[in-house]
Amino acid sequence: MPQGFPFTALFTRARHRLGRLIRGLLQHSGHLNGQPLNKASLLVIVLVDLVLLVNIFNGMAAIAEWPLSPQQAFPCQAEWSLYQQGSSQRQEKDLAILRRAIPRRVPGQPEASAPEQGFRASALQASRDHLGQVDPLCLEFAGYQDRLAAQSELRLLQRGLNAAETEISALEQSNAVIRSQYDTSLLEQIAGQPSSQALQPVPAAQARRRVEANDTRISTLRAEVVTLNQRLLEAPDSQSFLGFLNSTASFEALELRFKRALFWAPSLSLLLQSLFLLPLVLLSLLIHRLALRRGHGLLALVSWHLLVISLIPLLLKLAEGAQVGVLFSLVLRLVQALVGNLRFLVAYLYLLVVPVLGFTLIKLLQTLVFNPRVQAAERAQRNRCLRCARRLPSGCRHCPHCGYAQFRDCVHCHKPTHRHLPYCSQCGSAQLDVALPARGHQY
Repeated sequence: MPQGFPFTALFTRARHRLGRLIRGLLQHSGHLNGQPLNKASLLVIVLVDLVLLVNIFNGMAAIAEWPLSPQQAFPCQAEWSLYQQGSSQRQEKDLAILRRAIPRRVPGQPEASAPEQGFRASALQASRDHLGQVDPLCLEFAGYQDRLAAQSELRLLQRGLNAAETEISALEQSNAVIRSQYDTSLLEQIAGQPSSQALQPVPAAQARRRVEANDTRISTLRAEVVTLNQRLLEAPDSQSFLGFLNSTASFEALELRFKRALFWAPSLSLLLQSLFLLPLVLLSLLIHRLALRRGHGLLALVSWHLLVISLIPLLLKLAEGAQVGVLFSLVLRLVQALVGNLRFLVAYLYLLVVPVLGFTLIKLLQTLVFNPRVQAAERAQRNRCLRCARRLPSGCRHCPHCGYAQFRDCVHCHKPTHRHLPYCSQCGSAQLDVALPARGHQY
């Protein structure tokens, strides 16, 4: 690319600005009153930063859990979706959702007792001390489940079905094992192997009778399962619950509310976490500025680290918000409106927008935090170098530590006056601020 191309100069300026910003961050983070921190102090600072960062992320996680998640606000949505996507046989779908509502026996719990906490109470418990409320249709859904779970007759039917199905599974597995071992037991019988030395537990002569007996028992159990299933379906509470499930219009509206909540959840979480971080950022910035002006070096160092630690998760959350939620949806709609269904162009748009936002943030930090005028004013009052902030011997025109010139000629009286201060210290005339040289402007 030719040297005269505008992007080359723009990239070079951005690179220099970013380098000065990084050097400024390191200068602020590792110096106290212009002096570099020793290793022990740096270790303490690192530990403090880790504690701050852990607590900030814990606070962000806690505030993100404050509003009800879509799954908590619509606890019946998953059950309804499972019911709709189940087997094509209506009876099988009905039996599956009925049996999920009736509790299975818990070891140590009496057979005829109902669960201590019902479905409705569990849904309300999840919403306690949270922002938002459980959908009324889901509370009604949970009420039907509670009525099913409270019926001792239905729980006994559930117990009978579970026992029958467990026995059927065991018998089928036994038959499979006998069939897999039949060839070996037959060879043992032909060879005249004594039963005490046989490798297979079921001799070939008994294998067929054992399989037939198991098949007979399986047929009996399956007939019993059919009868128990029919009794479960015909129970009054079961019929009431299934009739409620047939109100598809209400559940379709619930699906729309759930999808809307699912869409807004990332944006709401990002908003709450940003509101949690912004006071920390603004307060630490304010304290840092005041500490610099009044010469409180330790307070300035601590507030600076709090500012940086608060900005890290905020920037991460803003980057996350660009990938999900409302912002991403708006960008996607814009791209679709301009070029149709070419979604991959969203990545190109981000590649253009993110650097612009980054350079804007650098400019903002240069204006608010690393403003040479503000730094020059407080450093000149404390007789410190305008560039490296180290203490100057009396009468020095150049810093003995970094060599930076502390004065320039006034544009009116041409007498020496401090750099970057708005008025001349000799004649009081307003000055035209001259930028620091590239080698000396650290932040």
